[in-house]
Amino acid sequence: MKSPTSAIHFETRRENKARWVKQAQSEGKKLNAWITENLNAAIEPEAMSLGRTMRPRQKIGGRASDWLRIAGMIATRSVNSTDICAELGTSRNSFVRHLADMERIYGVVIEYVRSPGHVSGWYEIRDWGVLNEKEIIRRYGN
Repeated sequence: MKSPTSAIHFETRRENKARWVKQAQSEGKKLNAWITENLNAAIEPEAMSLGRTMRPRQKIGGRASDWLRIAGMIATRSVNSTDICAELGTSRNSFVRHLADMERIYGVVIEYVRSPGHVSGWYEIRDWGVLNEKEIIRRYGN
C-alpha cells in the first residue's frame, strides 16, 4: 500500500488531472476534497534529509504548506507581500516564486490589486484552480 505522501507523488501538474479524477472517484470523493486531503497528508512534518553539501534539503511538503498558508492569508485578509513574507519568514523573491508555482502547479491565480490613486494594495485570489476554497479557508485562514 502506498503512503499518503505517495498518493500525489509530487506529480502536481495539471496534466495529471485525469488520473486524479479517477483516483478521487474510486475513493468516492470530489476532486477538490481529494486533493486537499492528500496535500494535508503530504505536508505533515517530516525529518529533513541532508544532501551531499550537508545543508538541510527542503522538502516539497514545506513548500506546499507555505502555498496553502499563503492562500489562506490572502482569502481571509487584505495582505501585501510584506505581511506575507513576515508571517512565513521568507524573502520577497521566495514569495514571488511561491506565487508562480501556485499558478503553474495548482492553477491558483493571485493578483495584486490597488485602489485608484493609492500606491499600496493587497493580493486577491481570482481563480482557485484545483484547490477547495472553503477547505483552505477553514484550515489555513487566520
